[in-house]
Amino acid sequence: MIAPRSKTGIDGIDAALDGGVRSGSFCIISGPSLSGRELLAQQFFFAGLSSEEAGTFLTTKEFMGDVVGQMAERGMELSRFPGRHVFIDSYSPQSDPSLQDTPEVKYVASVADFAKLSNTIITAMTEFTSRGIFQQRLVVDSIDTVLMYVSAAGVYRFLSYLRAKVKGLKAVSFLLIQPDLHEEKDVKTIMQLADVLIEMDPNSGILSVAQTGSPKQTFRYRIGDKGIEVWKGE
Repeated sequence: MIAPRSKTGIDGIDAALDGGVRSGSFCIISGPSLSGRELLAQQFFFAGLSSEEAGTFLTTKEFMGDVVGQMAERGMELSRFPGRHVFIDSYSPQSDPSLQDTPEVKYVASVADFAKLSNTIITAMTEFTSRGIFQQRLVVDSIDTVLMYVSAAGVYRFLSYLRAKVKGLKAVSFLLIQPDLHEEKDVKTIMQLADVLIEMDPNSGILSVAQTGSPKQTFRYRIGDKGIEVWKGE
């Protein structure tokens, strides 16, 4: 049986992935500061909602409202999809510990609390499944913050658990990492979990896509008014 694929919403990347990302895939988006990896993840998230999928978005380094605002500025209005997305905000409680959960926003006080973080993510995703929404996406922005508080070995164990749950739900996940913030060996350890690896180099304008069992493909990319644009050639 051929696994269904989820379109990323970016033609060049979908072509490289034979039409989209296989269900159950653990995807890592790697790039330095200002490479556009956050925007790419936001486009993935919005493309899922636009395709009647559900989405769970974990933010560890920005206020949830700022992420929603950034997306709206590029025409990605999340208000068009009520009841189909949940934000898990582990950043806002640092400035206001009194924040209370709502149906669309769940708060976790610390990214180092893996038990609470895992439970909140999986609960949000299984609730979508219980409502009959079986195709869904998870975005984690980003692994960097987690690595600042917990050892690479601990993060690897947490992500391995999360990866198994994502595969069990046949969802698609996108995790962001900035390699130059961490020890090379720690980054390599985390990268071992990837089914799909997207690497972005803003200096050369090169974006590469690799998936398990296929050769790496390279593209040109730029940040346009509506988001990341990807194409072959010069």
